[in-house]
Amino acid sequence: MMDTRLAIGAGLLALMMVCAATAQELVSIDIGDAADTPGSTVIDGDTYTIEGSGSDIWNAADGFRYAYAEISGDFEAVVHQISTDLPQDWSKAGVHARQSTDAGAQNAQAIVTGSGAGGSQLTWRPAAGGATDEFMGTAPGPWKDNECWIKLTRVGDEFHGYISEDGADWWDLLAAEVSMSDPVLVGLAVCGFGDVATATYDGFTVVSGNRTLYPLDVDGRGKAAVMWGEMKSR
Repeated sequence: MMDTRLAIGAGLLALMMVCAATAQELVSIDIGDAADTPGSTVIDGDTYTIEGSGSDIWNAADGFRYAYAEISGDFEAVVHQISTDLPQDWSKAGVHARQSTDAGAQNAQAIVTGSGAGGSQLTWRPAAGGATDEFMGTAPGPWKDNECWIKLTRVGDEFHGYISEDGADWWDLLAAEVSMSDPVLVGLAVCGFGDVATATYDGFTVVSGNRTLYPLDVDGRGKAAVMWGEMKSR
């Protein structure tokens, strides 16, 4: 009887750890016309190297490489940009949130560009299949050529963008309202603007208050502990 209990316990623990580890992984796909020239996402520990094509993240439909997690509720998403290769003025890369993987889905993003809009901006599409809008010239600078930190926050329907040279003092990219239902897809976007662009990041986190939504804790006290409690109660 004891051996049976130990075997069941070990099996449940292994299942919980597999599920927790799977939940940590970002889903990575080519959105819209980027599928015609497939990109890639390489995750090495806490470092993400993303290569993406696509026509743009603009107008009524998008094309880009996207690595994302499903997030519900308010959040603060931050990433450290190590380097970029953005070959066109309107090539872009940064933190992106959207309703779905449909090319025309409503979205909001805080991005670094090849040089368009002064080098960094917030853009958004408030309605599915509708026009995309932007704030121009809010944080001019050679952001694509240097390390920086990019942040996108959500409070209700308000999405707010920021960029920083040191991760402490933030330039305000301003805010826009975009209505999205939960869950929202939140992650890292890279668009080549008719070319192939590359961005390397680390330290990607999504938090809500004092809760870390991504990456999940798999040390036995975070996600695994929650799953254990749920499984025990059934």
